Amino acid sequence: MADPELPSTTPSSRLEEILSAEARIEELSDSDYEDITEEEMANEAYIKSVTSPIRDDLQTQTSKVQDETLEVVLPFLEGNPNQFELNIFGLPKLQRANHIKFLKQALGDYPHQFAMMDASRPWLLYWSLQGLTALSYDISEYQER
Repeated sequence: MADPELPSTTPSSRLEEILSAEARIEELSDSDYEDITEEEMANEAYIKSVTSPIRDDLQTQTSKVQDETLEVVLPFLEGNPNQFELNIFGLPKLQRANHIKFLKQALGDYPHQFAMMDASRPWLLYWSLQGLTALSYDISEYQER
C-alpha cells in the first residue's frame, strides 16, 4: 500500500490558509475593560446566583410572578444604596444588634389586635428563639417563661 502524498506545507502555513484575516478573533486590550472592584465582582456573582439559571419558553403564572418579583427586588440587590458595611462577598453585613432587638420584641407581649394570631403564637416563639440562637444570643432568660 502506497503512502498518500503529504502536503509540503507546514502546519502554521496551513492554519494561515484556513483562518483568513477577516475570520480571526481580535484580542481585546486591557483598556477595553472597565475597572471592576472585587466588591462589584462578588455582587455580580450573588445576583447571578439568585436568578434562575434554567430558563425555558414555557410561561406559567408562577414564572411570571417570579420574573415580576425579581424585577422589583433586583435594584435592592445591585449596589449599596443604603451604604451598609459590606462583607468580603460584597453583601451587606448582618446587622446583628438590630436583628436581636427585633426578635426580642417578637417574644414580648402583643397588642390586642394580634388576638387572631394566638394559634400561631407557638411558631412565633419558636422561630424567634431559633433566630436568637442562630445569632449566638443567650436565650436562657426565656427558659423559665
